Amino acid sequence: MAAWQHVEGRRGFEVARLEPVAGGGWWIDGHSTGEDEGLAWGMHYTLIADEAWATRSLEAYGFSEDGPWAVSLTSDGDGTWTRNGTTDAAFDGCLDVDMVSTVFTNTLAVRRLELSVEGSGELDAIWIGTPAGREVERMSQRYTRVGIRSYRFEVLGGDFSADLEIDEFGLVLQYPGLAQRVA
Repeated sequence: MAAWQHVEGRRGFEVARLEPVAGGGWWIDGHSTGEDEGLAWGMHYTLIADEAWATRSLEAYGFSEDGPWAVSLTSDGDGTWTRNGTTDAAFDGCLDVDMVSTVFTNTLAVRRLELSVEGSGELDAIWIGTPAGREVERMSQRYTRVGIRSYRFEVLGGDFSADLEIDEFGLVLQYPGLAQRVA
């Protein structure tokens, strides 16, 4: 179990439970709620990652003042995806998901890339934006391990970067401007 408090631009809380899956991999069940720029939102996600930490499935649903939303993603483990039951070639080659309303999804890339200090890895992730989950698109990202327990996260072709502090398992302890681990 892990819990984070949203900080600065957003107020709220996230909690996630990780359990090993028989035969390898992880089952992650999480909730995130908050207020962002005066708008309230909440979401639940269930994510399955294989033994290499590649996302195999994601079921996420939530609500905001814009109404309810849901997204279902399934991968064959080699980068072929279905979105809400239909093959979606826009995500071919992606092994990770990245949800803006949770810091947990950074753990997937940190664990999967297995970078040495000063090592760097680039990936394309399926990015689910806004707490209302209405944006689902491909996003190029880079993780650079800048210390034993610190990573620089960058959106390639964009202007966003953050220096993440993680624990020994790869869970975020501090994501400046977004979240801080509290349990």
